[in-house]
Amino acid sequence: MSYILEETSKLVNAESRGQLTQELLQYHNKSGPFECEHLWSDEAVGDPNIWWAVLRTERPVIGAIASKLMSIPASSAAAERNWSHFVHQQDTQNEIDEEDFIMISSDEEDEIDDDE
Repeated sequence: MSYILEETSKLVNAESRGQLTQELLQYHNKSGPFECEHLWSDEAVGDPNIWWAVLRTERPVIGAIASKLMSIPASSAAAERNWSHFVHQQDTQNEIDEEDFIMISSDEEDEIDDDE
């Protein structure tokens, strides 16, 4: 979690870092606006863009970062860089927290399969 906070802090101005920390902790702990069980159902998380668009009204900092991350097109070059980064991090930390990974939605997986 500290790595994610450190990296995402680079994406916001100094005034928003406290709010970012609070929002990330709430997301990680499923508290505040993230505590509703329905938010985590398969139906609710089916389209991550809609999910974050709705939650962005209550948690604007983390919502904006999530929206930007999801707008990055998936490509093999980006996947290779990410994999290398995570492997390096695993070598230095000897473990990677499962929640630190951003999952690709099934729609994006279909697009990747179509491109091959």
